[in-house]
Amino acid sequence: MSTLSRPYYLIFAALFQILHFFTNAAGQEIVARIEVEPGPNALVRISGSFASALRPRNLSFLRSVAGLSGLGERISDVRLKSSGRPVTYQAASRSEYLADEPFDEWTYAVDLTPRKEQSAAAHVSWLTDERGLLMLGDLLPTASENENATSAKVKIILPAGWRQLENRLDETLVTENAENEVIAVGKNLRFRTVHVGGTAISICLDGEWLFSSDEITSFVQQIYGRLSETFDTPAAKSVFVNVFRFPQNAPPGQWQAETRGTSVTIISSDMSFKTQSLQRLHEQLRHEMFHLWIPNGVNLSGNYDWFYEGFALYASLKVAVATNQIRFEDLLDTLSRAHAIDSRQTDRLSLVQASADRWNGFETYIYARGMVTAFLCDVLMMSNSKGRRSINDLLREFYLKHKFPNERANGNDAALSLFRSRPELSKVVDKYINGPDKFDWQNELQLAGLEGSNGLKVIAKPSGRQKDLLDALGYNNWRRLSRAK
Repeated sequence: MSTLSRPYYLIFAALFQILHFFTNAAGQEIVARIEVEPGPNALVRISGSFASALRPRNLSFLRSVAGLSGLGERISDVRLKSSGRPVTYQAASRSEYLADEPFDEWTYAVDLTPRKEQSAAAHVSWLTDERGLLMLGDLLPTASENENATSAKVKIILPAGWRQLENRLDETLVTENAENEVIAVGKNLRFRTVHVGGTAISICLDGEWLFSSDEITSFVQQIYGRLSETFDTPAAKSVFVNVFRFPQNAPPGQWQAETRGTSVTIISSDMSFKTQSLQRLHEQLRHEMFHLWIPNGVNLSGNYDWFYEGFALYASLKVAVATNQIRFEDLLDTLSRAHAIDSRQTDRLSLVQASADRWNGFETYIYARGMVTAFLCDVLMMSNSKGRRSINDLLREFYLKHKFPNERANGNDAALSLFRSRPELSKVVDKYINGPDKFDWQNELQLAGLEGSNGLKVIAKPSGRQKDLLDALGYNNWRRLSRAK
């Protein structure tokens, strides 16, 4: 799982004219204090004000994220004030409060008891008696339907013995986009900061694992370095990586993750053996750190999940082969399984259509179909350019063209425009991205010296050009690494 879905607000029709008239706090600076109260009935008490002179008449909160609804049900004890005087209000819902007059101060409590769904731990704030993750996007009042970010100055008050990053308890978090902030807090957190190029990466590790702090640090440096080369620039000056255990019991091998802003959050249980744990950790970091660039580093709107999820999976596989984390045969096996998932899909949609309905049962389909689509693009680009260009060039061009502060554009339009600028990819766009066709990949497999009658495998006697393309895909990478050693 990855990336934060944009909040979707359901406003009652009867209130539409009223809310349209009311001034909203979108884009304003918030000054807030968050007091953490762990325990069986874990909650945070939040008080704050809008720093600008604009005084709203509605207080809104995030309703859902990543297919998880009912976030407003956690909110209680709402109180509004105007210059210290209480202001009465009506609750249109647990996520929307309509004041009888403009106000400038507010207090409320948020129940952070972990949700029963394991998928929620990487996407929604939670707190136990020993640790927690505070995601300001679902704790602070939200911006409105427009896409202005909410800047904030936030003071976090922790109980005795608790820590946050570098134990900076007396400092105030200042952010230009509160919705992107994820703050790890707890009793026994371990922190480490490393520098890769011009980026300071702060790692927060919760609990005991089969892997060590040194091993996760090495992985973070390796993967971030390779991705910086792919995109020809670092993602940010500061990056945060949080690796936490589930807040509730979970069987071995379970995990959820999200990259929000410049914060990578991985919630996981350990594996049975250290080698498995290391492989899983590398897999999680490869995929999630890709999102620091796409979609989090580009100024794009809309649901183009097929591109940044499917292509992230494929890019992750290529990095894994390049770093000898998996074999070339493992890459082929993963692509074969993704192809099988797409073939079995009965309710066929284009990637663009499926992305618009991702959280209604199409997530696996998007991941699988998007990954195979990325592979086909890679083969066609390498074959057409005789190995001079690959999918990495496409990703780099996409990022550099749309990274902040470039002008905002629609993500689907931006991706499809880039694809159509390469004639060799027109079939992919028409049949698999804009169209719901089943994959007919025999031509691409032949170009790459592969066959797929019973799972993907290398043909017996590839030609010279096929060998070159196989090598570019990573076929002989383990031999090169062995010679280097």
